[in-house]
Amino acid sequence: MGRTLADMTTTPPTTRYVLGHSDTELARLHAQARMLAGATGAFFTLSGIAPGMRVLDLGSGAGDVAFLLAGRVGPSGSVLGVDSSETAVAFARDRARREGIGDVEFVVGDVRSLDVGDGFDAVVGRLILLYVDDPADVVRSAAELLRPGGVLLMMEYEMEAIASLPPHPLVTQIGRWLTGAFRHVGRDPVLGARLHDVLLRAGLDEPIALGLQAYFGHEDRRGARLGAETVRSMLPVIVSSGLATEQEIGIETLEQRLFDALASVEGILRIPTLVGAWGRVA
Repeated sequence: MGRTLADMTTTPPTTRYVLGHSDTELARLHAQARMLAGATGAFFTLSGIAPGMRVLDLGSGAGDVAFLLAGRVGPSGSVLGVDSSETAVAFARDRARREGIGDVEFVVGDVRSLDVGDGFDAVVGRLILLYVDDPADVVRSAAELLRPGGVLLMMEYEMEAIASLPPHPLVTQIGRWLTGAFRHVGRDPVLGARLHDVLLRAGLDEPIALGLQAYFGHEDRRGARLGAETVRSMLPVIVSSGLATEQEIGIETLEQRLFDALASVEGILRIPTLVGAWGRVA
């Protein structure tokens, strides 16, 4: 269940963020980000992101990761968020003003066009590599922005994890729609599981990759809402790929049907595993 973001490939025309940057999508991503905040913070700790660091957030989207980073590095550090979407950057800047978050800046650009000054202590990207043609090339370019000893942290989903426990056909079908839609547009829904290899190919030193798994009980409507809204964002691709018709999906009632399905088996909804992988440059 994806995220927004950025056209952070070195060849921007080949980047395909299939969910768009509409106000509705940015709001969905903000809601998703609240659920990912704990896991993201854990990966910050594990990878060594600390107060005083200068950090680059790739594909900053609505600004959620950048704001978490600003809280981590504190007033002695700084955060720069970069995204190819002017809409996303304007949204993030407005949020920073409204929420009074300092020491964070957002710019429109890509990994090749940044004025990096003397480099960064850390580069972070969450749910961005899925939308580029050559993830290792993007990671390699990002690593060039690091100071010696700097750390690069990437986080991606392993989407085959989508399931209910015990199984329910509707949850299984939603998983097939989402993974199938990404494959239809040439994207890898299990990229998270491949992050270790991606960082190795990019030249990072002894990368580490770990997965954090989130679950929702059948009485928590957030899981059903997240599933339904992700399908809504992917609806044009699901339909155009022939995976299902709009009538078969029934998007306006999907959240309630998913909630009822989980309740009928007292099921646990398992959403995609968030995998974090990090490594350092010499």
